[in-house]
Amino acid sequence: MKPRMNTSLLTTLTFLATISLSSSAFSAAAAKAPAPAAGAPAAAAIGKTMSVESGTVDFLAVGRPSFLKVKGEGAIPTGQVTVVGDKAAGEFKIDLAQFKTGMEKRDEHMKNTLEVEKYPTATVRFKDVVLKDGAAKGTIPAELELHGQKKPVALEAEFKDSKATGKFQIKLSEFGITPPSFAGITIKDEVDVTIASVIK
Repeated sequence: MKPRMNTSLLTTLTFLATISLSSSAFSAAAAKAPAPAAGAPAAAAIGKTMSVESGTVDFLAVGRPSFLKVKGEGAIPTGQVTVVGDKAAGEFKIDLAQFKTGMEKRDEHMKNTLEVEKYPTATVRFKDVVLKDGAAKGTIPAELELHGQKKPVALEAEFKDSKATGKFQIKLSEFGITPPSFAGITIKDEVDVTIASVIK
């Protein structure tokens, strides 16, 4: 008479054999799967970063009491814009020493007022700009860093193709800057700034 194998023992051996086979199949499949490239970012984080290739920055100030208009121009913006999905973010840096107003003495006085040697640049930052078909137009919240101060500004922006433009108004006093006076004329606190750039 042949000995009978214990039913519990038979069940246990069958279960262990199944696990062994499953593990071997999983290991083989994992070995065949291609490994991700070293340093490759997650798909959701992949974006396109473009640099400012050229452009202009102008400002317009009005004097009192004569309503004399003072226009500063000649500054060239630098910076980057990054697009991820349907949103854009970036910054524009402005070299304040590049501004010219058409009068050398006034330029010198302006740079002293802005303390350009201590605070040589102004920076405009923005984020979460919603794009539609790669373009956007409207007023967006932004931040301006000027004279060691960071303040929110309303940026009237337009992004289309490879061009980005922005307009905003600031109050000099909010950045710790006393509106300058020159030749008996005091500049109003409000100053309009316009940025036009080509990004690629």
